[in-house]
Amino acid sequence: MEAKVLKVTLMRLEIGPIAHKLFLDICEISLHSSVGEIQAYGFSLSNLGNTMLGLDLVRFMVVSEGGGTSGFVRFMIVLHIVMTERKMIKLFKVKEKQRENVSNTKKQTAAELRLHKDISELNLPKSCSITFPDGKDDLMNFEVLIRPDEGYYAGGKFLFSFQVSPHYPHEAPKVKCKTKIYHPNIDLEGNVCLNILREDWKPVLNINTVVYGLYHLFTEPNYEDPLNHDAAAVLRDNPMLFATNVKRAMLGGFVGHTSFTRCT
Repeated sequence: MEAKVLKVTLMRLEIGPIAHKLFLDICEISLHSSVGEIQAYGFSLSNLGNTMLGLDLVRFMVVSEGGGTSGFVRFMIVLHIVMTERKMIKLFKVKEKQRENVSNTKKQTAAELRLHKDISELNLPKSCSITFPDGKDDLMNFEVLIRPDEGYYAGGKFLFSFQVSPHYPHEAPKVKCKTKIYHPNIDLEGNVCLNILREDWKPVLNINTVVYGLYHLFTEPNYEDPLNHDAAAVLRDNPMLFATNVKRAMLGGFVGHTSFTRCT
């Protein structure tokens, strides 16, 4: 008998002994006799679900309307078209998610790009380290810990906060000492007197330069450009007393009427 092509608008496939039903809108079936229903042969529902991608040919047993079996035939169903549609929908969803991620990603400013470069190129002394309290997603705010290994402040730990301007590198970062310190160039509120943070700042300078400048304040404090005038006067007139006052402050004692927190 000549093969026929039967277009079925709603065909039932009974899959496995539990007879789960799968409906296709349009299927093209090449067969040798008129067919009322087609029973899947050799597939479970889960297996069929796992093997649908790229599935073109499936072997089925054809059951005729009269109840007899007309034999085994191989025919093509358009599962691959159905799955292609599903893959397209999935692809659209993935693309949409990617667009959402791109739109939600904050575009880096010129200041952030320059700062990222500066931080990636840091070459700090071993006694200095940098941390990001809010994570590296916030590069504009970070902290630097300085542990001098020589000079008056050897053995101490001094923490500095950096707040970088959106106009960086055309504006210097704002730096404050979070550790209360007895120092001629750092006042009791943590303000820092460093020329490159003020009038001598230039866009060619960077974070590495600032950290080295801060480190230099610990190895060579400068009484000629003070913020703490009392400490500067003691350093100028009596360096030995200055050294004693520094140690007392670092150990959490009093210098005059001012108390300090231990930082060793």
